[in-house]
Amino acid sequence: MRLSAQPARKPGSPKSLYSAPLQIEDVQIDENGDVTVSIIADDIYSKNSTQRYQITLTEAEITLLSRGTKQLVTRR
Repeated sequence: MRLSAQPARKPGSPKSLYSAPLQIEDVQIDENGDVTVSIIADDIYSKNSTQRYQITLTEAEITLLSRGTKQLVTRR
């Protein structure tokens, strides 16, 4: 899994914050089927600091991603 950040409003190069295989302990699934991926990665601004980054996807959003991936595979 990779995580990067770059300016949203002006041109700029992406800054890599994290690059490592996703581990099962980084993933939590709640009773509604929502999936949260939580990683500790470099801070955007400070060189000697880290932050916990989390993204939560609903079951519907995961289904959407899964369908999109299947469509990409069948087009190749």
